[in-house]
Amino acid sequence: MHTPIRAVLFDLDRTLVDLEGATRHGILAHLGALGLPAGDDEYLRWKEYEDVYIGRYMAAELGFQEQRRCRARAMSRMADLSDADADIWFNGYYSRMTVALKAFADVEPTLDALAEMGVTLGIVTNMLSAYQLEKLHQCHIDPGRFACFLGLEELPAAKPHPDAFLTACSTIGVEPHEALYVGDEPITDAAAAREAGLRSIWLDRTDRLSTLPEDVRVRLDGVEICSDLISIPTSLSA
Repeated sequence: MHTPIRAVLFDLDRTLVDLEGATRHGILAHLGALGLPAGDDEYLRWKEYEDVYIGRYMAAELGFQEQRRCRARAMSRMADLSDADADIWFNGYYSRMTVALKAFADVEPTLDALAEMGVTLGIVTNMLSAYQLEKLHQCHIDPGRFACFLGLEELPAAKPHPDAFLTACSTIGVEPHEALYVGDEPITDAAAAREAGLRSIWLDRTDRLSTLPEDVRVRLDGVEICSDLISIPTSLSA
Protein backbone atom coordinates (compact mmCIF):
# COMPACT_ATOMS: atom_id res chain seq x y z
CA MET A 1 0.00 0.00 0.00
CA HIS A 2 1.20 3.52 -0.82
CA THR A 3 1.26 6.35 1.68
CA PRO A 4 -1.94 8.42 1.22
CA ILE A 5 -1.33 11.21 -1.28
CA ARG A 6 -2.26 14.73 -0.18
CA ALA A 7 -0.94 16.63 -3.22
CA VAL A 8 -0.49 16.02 -6.95
CA LEU A 9 2.10 18.12 -8.74
CA PHE A 10 2.15 18.35 -12.53
CA ASP A 11 4.58 19.32 -15.22
CA LEU A 12 2.88 21.60 -17.76
CA ASP A 13 4.17 21.21 -21.31
CA ARG A 14 3.17 17.92 -22.95
CA THR A 15 1.57 16.86 -19.67
CA LEU A 16 -1.41 19.21 -19.35
CA VAL A 17 -0.88 21.25 -22.51
CA ASP A 18 -0.45 19.74 -25.98
CA LEU A 19 2.61 21.80 -26.79
CA GLU A 20 3.87 19.30 -29.34
CA GLY A 21 0.80 19.55 -31.53
CA ALA A 22 0.85 23.34 -31.31
CA THR A 23 4.59 23.49 -32.06
CA ARG A 24 4.18 21.41 -35.18
CA HIS A 25 1.28 23.53 -36.40
CA GLY A 26 3.07 26.75 -35.59
CA ILE A 27 6.36 26.11 -37.35
CA LEU A 28 4.86 24.47 -40.44
CA ALA A 29 2.24 27.21 -40.83
CA HIS A 30 4.93 29.86 -40.41
CA LEU A 31 7.25 28.28 -42.96
CA GLY A 32 4.35 27.87 -45.35
CA ALA A 33 3.43 31.55 -44.98
CA LEU A 34 7.03 32.40 -45.89
CA GLY A 35 6.81 30.23 -49.01
CA LEU A 36 9.33 27.74 -47.61
CA PRO A 37 9.19 23.92 -47.48
CA ALA A 38 6.93 22.85 -44.62
CA GLY A 39 7.05 19.11 -44.01
CA ASP A 40 8.27 16.52 -41.55
CA ASP A 41 11.96 17.25 -42.17
CA GLU A 42 11.52 20.91 -41.32
CA TYR A 43 9.53 20.08 -38.21
CA LEU A 44 12.26 17.72 -37.00
CA ARG A 45 14.93 20.33 -37.71
CA TRP A 46 12.98 22.86 -35.65
CA LYS A 47 12.77 20.34 -32.80
CA GLU A 48 16.53 19.80 -32.92
CA TYR A 49 17.15 23.52 -32.59
CA GLU A 50 14.63 23.67 -29.77
CA ASP A 51 16.52 20.97 -27.87
CA VAL A 52 19.87 22.68 -28.40
CA TYR A 53 18.98 26.26 -27.61
CA ILE A 54 16.44 25.68 -24.86
CA GLY A 55 19.03 23.38 -23.33
CA ARG A 56 21.54 26.23 -23.41
CA TYR A 57 18.95 28.52 -21.85
CA MET A 58 18.35 26.00 -19.06
CA ALA A 59 22.12 25.87 -18.50
CA ALA A 60 22.13 29.69 -18.17
CA GLU A 61 24.30 30.04 -21.28
CA LEU A 62 21.64 32.08 -23.11
CA GLY A 63 18.90 34.45 -22.02
CA PHE A 64 15.26 33.68 -22.76
CA GLN A 65 14.98 36.05 -25.69
CA GLU A 66 18.39 35.14 -27.05
CA GLN A 67 17.55 31.43 -27.30
CA ARG A 68 14.52 32.42 -29.36
CA ARG A 69 16.71 34.52 -31.66
CA CYS A 70 19.19 31.68 -32.04
CA ARG A 71 16.41 29.32 -33.08
CA ALA A 72 15.10 31.84 -35.62
CA ARG A 73 18.56 32.37 -37.14
CA ALA A 74 19.26 28.65 -37.31
CA MET A 75 15.89 27.71 -38.79
CA SER A 76 15.91 30.54 -41.33
CA ARG A 77 19.54 29.77 -42.22
CA MET A 78 20.23 33.50 -41.85
CA ALA A 79 22.95 33.76 -39.22
CA ASP A 80 23.26 37.52 -39.74
CA LEU A 81 19.64 38.33 -38.83
CA SER A 82 19.53 41.37 -36.57
CA ASP A 83 17.95 40.97 -33.15
CA ALA A 84 14.89 42.87 -34.34
CA ASP A 85 14.47 40.73 -37.46
CA ALA A 86 15.06 37.53 -35.50
CA ASP A 87 12.34 38.62 -33.07
CA ILE A 88 9.96 39.26 -35.97
CA TRP A 89 10.76 35.83 -37.46
CA PHE A 90 10.22 34.04 -34.16
CA ASN A 91 7.02 35.95 -33.42
CA GLY A 92 5.61 34.77 -36.73
CA TYR A 93 6.04 31.21 -35.52
CA TYR A 94 4.97 31.93 -31.96
CA SER A 95 1.69 33.63 -32.86
CA ARG A 96 0.70 30.62 -34.97
CA MET A 97 1.79 28.17 -32.29
CA THR A 98 -0.10 29.98 -29.55
CA VAL A 99 -3.47 29.94 -31.28
CA ALA A 100 -3.12 26.16 -31.71
CA LEU A 101 -2.44 25.49 -28.01
CA LYS A 102 -4.99 23.35 -26.23
CA ALA A 103 -5.26 21.24 -23.13
CA PHE A 104 -5.33 17.49 -23.53
CA ALA A 105 -8.88 16.12 -23.34
CA ASP A 106 -8.17 14.27 -20.09
CA VAL A 107 -7.01 17.35 -18.16
CA GLU A 108 -10.30 18.87 -16.98
CA PRO A 109 -11.94 15.60 -15.85
CA THR A 110 -8.76 14.59 -14.02
CA LEU A 111 -8.39 17.91 -12.23
CA ASP A 112 -12.09 17.81 -11.33
CA ALA A 113 -11.78 14.30 -9.91
CA LEU A 114 -8.71 15.17 -7.86
CA ALA A 115 -10.36 18.32 -6.51
CA GLU A 116 -13.39 16.28 -5.44
CA MET A 117 -11.00 13.96 -3.56
CA GLY A 118 -9.62 16.94 -1.65
CA VAL A 119 -6.15 16.62 -3.17
CA THR A 120 -4.05 19.78 -3.37
CA LEU A 121 -2.81 20.55 -6.90
CA GLY A 122 0.34 22.25 -8.10
CA ILE A 123 2.53 22.84 -11.14
CA VAL A 124 6.32 22.76 -11.35
CA THR A 125 7.78 23.89 -14.67
CA ASN A 126 11.23 24.67 -15.99
CA MET A 127 10.05 27.73 -17.90
CA LEU A 128 9.27 31.24 -16.68
CA SER A 129 5.98 31.56 -14.81
CA ALA A 130 4.49 34.40 -16.88
CA TYR A 131 5.20 32.53 -20.11
CA GLN A 132 3.59 29.37 -18.75
CA LEU A 133 0.59 31.16 -17.29
CA GLU A 134 -0.15 32.49 -20.77
CA LYS A 135 -0.46 28.89 -21.91
CA LEU A 136 -2.92 28.07 -19.14
CA HIS A 137 -5.11 31.01 -20.12
CA GLN A 138 -4.92 30.08 -23.81
CA CYS A 139 -5.97 26.52 -22.94
CA HIS A 140 -8.79 27.69 -20.62
CA ILE A 141 -7.24 26.04 -17.56
CA ASP A 142 -7.98 28.12 -14.46
CA PRO A 143 -4.71 28.91 -12.61
CA GLY A 144 -6.80 29.14 -9.45
CA ARG A 145 -7.03 25.35 -9.45
CA PHE A 146 -3.42 25.16 -8.34
CA ALA A 147 -2.21 25.91 -4.82
CA CYS A 148 1.27 26.51 -6.17
CA PHE A 149 2.58 27.42 -9.60
CA LEU A 150 6.37 27.37 -9.58
CA GLY A 151 8.20 28.54 -12.67
CA LEU A 152 11.92 28.52 -13.24
CA GLU A 153 12.55 31.84 -11.52
CA GLU A 154 10.88 30.58 -8.34
CA LEU A 155 12.87 27.36 -8.06
CA PRO A 156 16.27 27.07 -6.36
CA ALA A 157 17.29 24.80 -9.23
CA ALA A 158 15.58 23.50 -12.35
CA LYS A 159 14.29 19.97 -12.67
CA PRO A 160 15.78 17.36 -12.45
CA HIS A 161 17.44 18.79 -9.34
CA PRO A 162 15.66 17.40 -6.26
CA ASP A 163 15.25 20.88 -4.79
CA ALA A 164 12.74 21.72 -7.52
CA PHE A 165 10.39 19.04 -6.20
CA LEU A 166 11.19 19.56 -2.53
CA THR A 167 10.47 23.28 -2.83
CA ALA A 168 7.04 22.52 -4.26
CA CYS A 169 6.28 20.13 -1.40
CA SER A 170 7.38 22.72 1.14
CA THR A 171 5.31 25.43 -0.56
CA ILE A 172 2.08 23.47 -0.20
CA GLY A 173 2.94 22.01 3.19
CA VAL A 174 3.32 18.30 2.48
CA GLU A 175 6.13 15.82 2.98
CA PRO A 176 7.68 14.44 -0.24
CA HIS A 177 6.22 10.97 0.35
CA GLU A 178 2.76 12.56 0.55
CA ALA A 179 3.07 14.06 -2.95
CA LEU A 180 2.70 12.57 -6.41
CA TYR A 181 4.51 14.11 -9.37
CA VAL A 182 3.26 13.60 -12.92
CA GLY A 183 5.32 14.53 -15.98
CA ASP A 184 6.08 13.50 -19.54
CA GLU A 185 9.87 13.33 -19.31
CA PRO A 186 11.21 10.00 -18.04
CA ILE A 187 14.33 11.42 -16.37
CA THR A 188 13.73 15.16 -15.81
CA ASP A 189 10.26 14.53 -14.39
CA ALA A 190 9.58 10.94 -13.39
CA ALA A 191 12.91 9.51 -12.26
CA ALA A 192 14.03 12.78 -10.67
CA ALA A 193 10.83 13.16 -8.65
CA ARG A 194 11.06 9.56 -7.47
CA GLU A 195 14.68 10.05 -6.45
CA ALA A 196 13.66 13.17 -4.50
CA GLY A 197 11.29 11.03 -2.42
CA LEU A 198 7.97 11.70 -4.16
CA ARG A 199 5.66 9.09 -5.59
CA SER A 200 6.06 9.47 -9.33
CA ILE A 201 4.18 8.78 -12.55
CA TRP A 202 5.71 8.97 -15.99
CA LEU A 203 3.03 10.08 -18.43
CA ASP A 204 3.94 8.17 -21.59
CA ARG A 205 1.26 9.41 -23.99
CA THR A 206 3.09 8.24 -27.13
CA ASP A 207 4.30 4.78 -26.06
CA ARG A 208 7.97 5.68 -25.78
CA LEU A 209 8.90 3.02 -23.22
CA SER A 210 10.13 0.46 -25.76
CA THR A 211 12.44 3.03 -27.35
CA LEU A 212 14.21 4.10 -24.15
CA PRO A 213 17.85 3.12 -23.59
CA GLU A 214 18.50 0.56 -20.91
CA ASP A 215 20.14 3.06 -18.55
CA VAL A 216 16.99 5.21 -18.66
CA ARG A 217 14.77 2.22 -17.95
CA VAL A 218 16.89 1.42 -14.90
CA ARG A 219 16.33 4.94 -13.59
CA LEU A 220 12.57 4.36 -13.90
CA ASP A 221 12.58 1.61 -11.28
CA GLY A 222 9.83 2.45 -8.79
CA VAL A 223 8.15 4.87 -11.19
CA GLU A 224 4.58 4.17 -12.28
CA ILE A 225 3.76 4.55 -15.98
CA CYS A 226 0.45 5.58 -17.50
CA SER A 227 -0.67 6.63 -20.96
CA ASP A 228 -3.23 9.22 -19.85
CA LEU A 229 -4.27 11.25 -16.83
CA ILE A 230 -7.68 9.69 -16.33
CA SER A 231 -6.29 6.72 -14.43
CA ILE A 232 -4.48 8.87 -11.84
CA PRO A 233 -7.38 9.54 -9.42
CA THR A 234 -8.11 5.80 -9.29
CA SER A 235 -4.43 4.99 -8.75
CA LEU A 236 -4.34 7.14 -5.62
CA SER A 237 -6.57 4.66 -3.80
CA ALA A 238 -4.42 1.67 -4.84
